Amino acid sequence: MTTTPPTGSDRVARALERYRDVLGAISDAAAAQEARRELPYAHVRELAARGFGALRLPEELGGAGLSPSEFSRVLVGLGTADSNYVQLFRSHFIYVEALLTAPASAQRDRWIGEVAKGALLGGAATERGATNSDRFSTSVTTAPDGRRLLNGTKFYSTGSLYADWVATIAEDESSGEVVHVVVRSGAEGVDLLDDWDGFGQRLTASGTSRFTDVEIESDWQLPETIALDSYATSWAQQFHLAALAGIARDAHRRVTGYVRERRRYFSQGRGELPKDDPVVQAVIGETSSAAYLAETLTEQIGAELDGLFDAIITRTVSPELEDHIELQVYRAQYLVVRAVLDATTRLFDVGGASALSGAQGWDRFWRNARTLASHNPIPYRLTALGDYELNGRSPFRAWFSGTDLSKRTAA
Repeated sequence: MTTTPPTGSDRVARALERYRDVLGAISDAAAAQEARRELPYAHVRELAARGFGALRLPEELGGAGLSPSEFSRVLVGLGTADSNYVQLFRSHFIYVEALLTAPASAQRDRWIGEVAKGALLGGAATERGATNSDRFSTSVTTAPDGRRLLNGTKFYSTGSLYADWVATIAEDESSGEVVHVVVRSGAEGVDLLDDWDGFGQRLTASGTSRFTDVEIESDWQLPETIALDSYATSWAQQFHLAALAGIARDAHRRVTGYVRERRRYFSQGRGELPKDDPVVQAVIGETSSAAYLAETLTEQIGAELDGLFDAIITRTVSPELEDHIELQVYRAQYLVVRAVLDATTRLFDVGGASALSGAQGWDRFWRNARTLASHNPIPYRLTALGDYELNGRSPFRAWFSGTDLSKRTAA
């Protein structure tokens, strides 16, 4: 008897079904948890325990074998439940992707094994007030007894409060090199704060990480061959696209359900019930279109990332392919951001003042979308696109201008 191998759609459906109950619980709690700023530790750990963090690993390595495009569809499902989760898992999957594209080594296999068992990686790379250079105030020093110690402060440490390990970047004082360092989130001297004060994406724990004489475990560092290159930049932006697509889908779902059940109508309304009013119908049409556009472009970028991932694995990647993907991401970001921000502003027009109820929590859709859009301001994306079209300047090379990537190594 022969068995037909599962298709990409089958794998996606299987993954979504595996987490259906957790995603439902996340969706039900989303508005209230954000209003109370209640960090969803239990739901994050439940997802991790069920292998969510390993979805990109091949099946033979303990994962689900999802391709980038398949995983992107799962991310949209997660973002539909609550966009905070897509962002808080972002650093974890950036590092997982870097491990998958790194050459085979015992160190790489050890980390992949940890991910397969449910371990989560958080990130803490950015420093407040930092300029566009390869210099960091966070440092690695060698104590008289030979121990290597990490000291410094990082901000925008998205997801680290939920993680088992925190990956950061520091300057090695002995060599002057910029190094990648991984420490246990619960290690002595690690202080992770939930002091992110932005008005959106409040549950991502994107706050301060302080490292005070944290001992660096030499056995638990990333492979020296790990690369955070053009693939990582495109992959990182895919999480924002997926989160925005999830916001649009959830906003459309909730506002449509609200209108269907609503009986009170506007005095100027043109229908006996709101659902029959052409003005209200137009708003629903706009949210529907925004969700469609965002999800379609996210899937399209996912397919592009499939090709880039395969080229990296087969060592056939070229600067032309890197630029092509980066440009496609920029174009998608402009269209998705504009559509989702417009739709999440307009959705309030279906219900007048009652649509502003805190119990509905619809303000979070715009706040979260605006926050995601601010990570990489659209004017810079448009400028990069124009510069490329007019002058042929590589967007990826421009991204890292002034930074010596060759100096970035593992600790």
